[in-house]
Amino acid sequence: MAVLETQIVNGVRGPGTRLDERALAEEFGVSRTPIREAFRQLASIGLVEDLGRRGVIVSKHCASDLLDAFLVVAELEGIAARLAAQRISDEVLQSAQEANELCQKAVSIMDVSGFNSANMTFHNSIIKGAKNRLLHDQLATARPVTFPFRHHISRLPGYMEKSLEEHSNVLSALSKGDADRAQELMFSHVNLQGEQVVSLLRLLEKSE
Repeated sequence: MAVLETQIVNGVRGPGTRLDERALAEEFGVSRTPIREAFRQLASIGLVEDLGRRGVIVSKHCASDLLDAFLVVAELEGIAARLAAQRISDEVLQSAQEANELCQKAVSIMDVSGFNSANMTFHNSIIKGAKNRLLHDQLATARPVTFPFRHHISRLPGYMEKSLEEHSNVLSALSKGDADRAQELMFSHVNLQGEQVVSLLRLLEKSE
């Protein structure tokens, strides 16, 4: 169910939150069947954990696994940026530029949710611009695990402003067809560093 996935990705239902099948069915005005199917699909991409008789919870993940996930996503998105520098169409590049402009507007009013939504569009545009189906499918599996935590990190002081600058640098490399630079910049942009790692670890400690 797209609504439930969006709530988890956006941090509305945080790591460790128990998901009650009956309550969700009442909340969304549906039977339990689509809720069970949503649980199955969300578990397949690592957003929820089915604990059997203990119920279903939003995935918490251990620190090492989550940091590894960010590293893998950074590598894959770096490859996507490299390919996009060689293959992206003017239309898709324009879409990425417009998404970054929306990020800028969100930053000006400190709208974290708006920023994360536009940021998702920015990254999706570049992945689309890579024109590589296998890579697209790999990222579709790997990225969702990081989304709820990426949303949390966006709240760090100065994070959104720094992301804007990094987006602009990536867009510049794509416009110039500089594949090496695009890959390097995107990897650095997605991979967690310094204060981001500390903040993530503190969030995981609170959810335990």
